[in-house]
Amino acid sequence: MKNAVFTVALAVALAGCGSGEHSPAPATPEPGPPRAAAPAKAEPSRQPVHHVNINPQPEPAAKAVQPIQHEPIMKPTKVAPAKIVKTEAEWRATLTPEEYRILRQKGTERAFTGKFDHHFKDGTYVCKACGTPLFLSETKYNSGCGWPAFYKSIDNTVDVTRDASLGMVRIEITCKKCNGHLGHIFDDGPNPTGLRYCVNSASMDFVPAEGKTAARKK
Repeated sequence: MKNAVFTVALAVALAGCGSGEHSPAPATPEPGPPRAAAPAKAEPSRQPVHHVNINPQPEPAAKAVQPIQHEPIMKPTKVAPAKIVKTEAEWRATLTPEEYRILRQKGTERAFTGKFDHHFKDGTYVCKACGTPLFLSETKYNSGCGWPAFYKSIDNTVDVTRDASLGMVRIEITCKKCNGHLGHIFDDGPNPTGLRYCVNSASMDFVPAEGKTAARKK
């Protein structure tokens, strides 16, 4: 019995071996060089969008810059008088020879000879040529220099000019209205200005204050 089973098993095994070829195992592909990665697809560059104004409006004109207006540091208390212009013949006809020599030819009277040197009445000293008020009596003082002296002129009535005549440098004072020579100004006067307006008597006239004829204290 055992021999019969063995015989059958052997026959079956031989029959399986000769019935056909074994299916070959699938071939494993040989490794090749690595594939290069596909380049990334570049995105198209974005161009800036320009908005076109189909109805352009004119740009507003730039406003002009207005200069800053500054107030003057000092405001004159009086308006400068209008200039008086005359010919020399006309001046000669209205002035005495001594007045003409001083006012028009820039002369100087001798010290201690002028009528206003020791004059101290209340009133106003005016230009002899044109009548412009020049000095108030309260600004006059006795300087001892031999000529009428004032420490201040009436505002905006006197001009000052550098004078280099006679071998010295001085500051000439003239009437602003008629340009008549008055004298010179020095920096040795009393307070509150420290100035001395040294004026020829012949270049001035005097208008007394109303109701005041008495001499005031020096």
